[in-house]
Amino acid sequence: MRAMRRTAGTISAVVVLSGLVGGAAGCAGGSSSEGGGASAASGSGGGGVVQKSAAPAPLGVTSGSAVAGGAAGDGAHAVAVLRSVPAVRSAVIKTASLDLRVPHGRFGAVMDAAGSIATRFGGFVSRSSSSGTHVHDGELVMRVPVRQFQPALLAVEHLGRPTGESVVGQDVTQQFVNLDARLGNLQSQQRALRQLMRRAQTVPDTIRVQSVLQNVELQMEEIQGQLIYLQNRTSLATIAIAVHEAGRRPVPPAHASALWKAGARSLDAATAVVSGVIVAAGLVIPIAILALLALLIGRLAAPWAAPLAARRRGPARTPPD
Repeated sequence: MRAMRRTAGTISAVVVLSGLVGGAAGCAGGSSSEGGGASAASGSGGGGVVQKSAAPAPLGVTSGSAVAGGAAGDGAHAVAVLRSVPAVRSAVIKTASLDLRVPHGRFGAVMDAAGSIATRFGGFVSRSSSSGTHVHDGELVMRVPVRQFQPALLAVEHLGRPTGESVVGQDVTQQFVNLDARLGNLQSQQRALRQLMRRAQTVPDTIRVQSVLQNVELQMEEIQGQLIYLQNRTSLATIAIAVHEAGRRPVPPAHASALWKAGARSLDAATAVVSGVIVAAGLVIPIAILALLALLIGRLAAPWAAPLAARRRGPARTPPD
């Protein structure tokens, strides 16, 4: 029994040792196979010597060409990023105001012609008003596309005699950029909050996420309204026209006689005299009122002035006998 046990122990030891030796040989073969492309056996008679074709560069050493290549790569990346950024289109709100003086009797025709100009250049009349009976004054506001702003303004100037004109351009490009950036940020928050809403498992969590989501969506609606307003103001220019009709003078008939002309001249002279009297009265009446007030005050103060003067002179002296 003892001999059998010894034999079995010996066999087990041999098997274990052979397994260990085989594993070591396999590991060595695997490492040599990884570097097999870089090794070769030399010598014809003696033992082979393994030589490495190229040694890797130390990790702490960096060549100058590598540094330059990295800097060039960063510069190229920066240029690529700048080229990928979309160009911002300038946005300008254009507004013009014009004062026109038109001959008497041409007020209605000029107002109609201004409305036709707005329609002809692809716009519309947003507001129109007029006042007066014999001499009229009116205002008309038209909106036309920005590309038709200058032609429409020139056409309006030819409707009468311009007495005043103002053209204003307001750049709102920065407002567009800021609003677009804010809207993009809010849209990202909206997507994240909707994902949280789907993942919420309790009612309190759902209510909290829904409250924040409603606030974000309200801000998005406000920004979208501002963008629509700016888009409308920048796509359509505004031209405001103030029309003033000249006054009318009575025209003598074609068969007017000398008596008619003399009467007209006398009426003008009488009007001039009345105007002069009114102006003079405006200067004389205040002076007369002040003089009357001074006279009235003097008469009222006379009874008190005499006793005061007597007291200042003292009692009357009687001559000695």
